Amino acid sequence: MERVASVVALDSCSLTMAHRPEHYAGREQAFVKHHFLKHYLESLIHKIASAYGEVVYVDGFSGPWQNRGERFEDTSFGIALQALTDAKRSWANMAHKPRLVRMTAHLVERDPASFARLAELQLLFPDVEVVTHQGDFTAIAPKIASLISSRAFSFVLVDPKGFSLDLTALQPLIARPQCEVVFNFMFDFVNRFALFDDPKIAPMLDRLIPTEDWRAPLRALETDPTATSERRKRVIVEAFEQAVSKVGGYHYVADVDVRRPDRDRTLYFLVYGTRQRAGIRVFRDCQVKSLGVQADIIARKRIADQAAVSSQFELLGSMHEMAPDPNKAFLAEEEDKAEAYLLNIVPITGQGELWGKIWPTVLARHVIRLSDLNKVANQHRKAGRLIFPTWPIGPKRAPDDDFPVLRGSVC
Repeated sequence: MERVASVVALDSCSLTMAHRPEHYAGREQAFVKHHFLKHYLESLIHKIASAYGEVVYVDGFSGPWQNRGERFEDTSFGIALQALTDAKRSWANMAHKPRLVRMTAHLVERDPASFARLAELQLLFPDVEVVTHQGDFTAIAPKIASLISSRAFSFVLVDPKGFSLDLTALQPLIARPQCEVVFNFMFDFVNRFALFDDPKIAPMLDRLIPTEDWRAPLRALETDPTATSERRKRVIVEAFEQAVSKVGGYHYVADVDVRRPDRDRTLYFLVYGTRQRAGIRVFRDCQVKSLGVQADIIARKRIADQAAVSSQFELLGSMHEMAPDPNKAFLAEEEDKAEAYLLNIVPITGQGELWGKIWPTVLARHVIRLSDLNKVANQHRKAGRLIFPTWPIGPKRAPDDDFPVLRGSVC
């Protein structure tokens, strides 16, 4: 099987962004998070503005906490407000059929000092209506939901400092029909306390992951000699993803693994929920880009640590020649899994299933871009493992969403 997955080059160019890397010294993992949010929100908001008269951004734990940028460009809400501003101006200046799109941001912060700083934002971003709320996000969420027009599209970011979060309390906000959500799931904390019977901590985790006996698979792993830390990780994060899907009513839920740059160990997951096929497509595109940035940061950290202990250390070659690229093997493995899953879910008999229903299911489960999955599908079509009855004769390389697909006899 010819390898089709591509890997983002891990050079210094991958760190060229509106928010500057030097603002993230000591909190490099936030750079990875913001890199993903920047590219995702820029793409999402511009596309959404073509179909909705209002786009609403909600940040449940705004801060700012450690920002160093003058325009808050190294904060999640700063990135979002800039994306809202750019999209509004872009659509207003369209040569053909310009659109006036209302942009609104609801920012919630409990800490009085941090909340006071949010007052600066309206002057910095006059094209966005900035509404600030002081207090507990779970208590304020229903009110925010009531303020959002039923015709508006909303994007909700839930980025708490820990794991004290009542997921069910957010249902009025995140279960809106036209809504997408990203959670910062603090895996490092949850993993540490998942099986603790502490009368304070256990109920907190149950409110975060409101699914029936989510600890049972973890207990089973405790007695399984073949269990690995990776399996434990997936059990925990998938339990949360199932809860997000159930509470929010999302068809597709996926995640980004954000690692500690000093230990190359998972710190948290960005868990994404959407009901739109286009959403999961953009999510995977942005995730692959962010993987390159994360590997670059980890490589830089390792090189800096080596340089600190060795005066003889010299920087030879490129960054990724000196540090192994962990993404190449990961993306290759994910592509293999996506390929196997694709062949498993395509029906053998009947009229087949539309490609537009198949590919979002694969992308929701595995880290692969649609462009790469299309190549995989075409290769299997040529080999007779997949049959696309309506695929036209000619040089066409990718299936359309309305193409039915069946498994071929070669499988």
